Amino acid sequence: MIRLGEDQTKTGEARVIPLPGELVNMLRTVEPKVGRVFASTNLRKEWTKACAAVGLGRIIEVSGKKHDPRYEGLIIHDLRRSAIRNLVTVAGVPERVAMKISGHKTRSVFDRYHIVSTEDVTRAMQRMELAAANLPSQSNGAKLGKKQSRGNRKLLMALSSRG
Repeated sequence: MIRLGEDQTKTGEARVIPLPGELVNMLRTVEPKVGRVFASTNLRKEWTKACAAVGLGRIIEVSGKKHDPRYEGLIIHDLRRSAIRNLVTVAGVPERVAMKISGHKTRSVFDRYHIVSTEDVTRAMQRMELAAANLPSQSNGAKLGKKQSRGNRKLLMALSSRG
């Protein structure tokens, strides 16, 4: 588990994040270190240097901006977007639970991170078509999406209220 204290989160709320078993096993093979991984004064610059060092990005010097180079590559928020997408779209974790893990307090901000691709929409339509094809035929010839008559709705309501 990763335990983040109130002073370690952007929202000021402590939270606990469970780690997947594969990551725990990887961490067991790493020699423990003491101290911070990144300087707390400028995480973005430290991240940029680390990514460039391992080939996940590159620093491009800009003339006249010695201390402000351009960077292309993996950014910290890419990890958050990927995590949310993997939680919700791949693993099927309910969005509210994913919001708790990621620390998102509002739906609008969460939605900015939960990117839905064309592939996601296509897969959803394929699942809907499969579900519709597997629906049992109704004796009255009703089709998916066709409104039931008022009498049928009343009968269903009466039956469902009986428990």
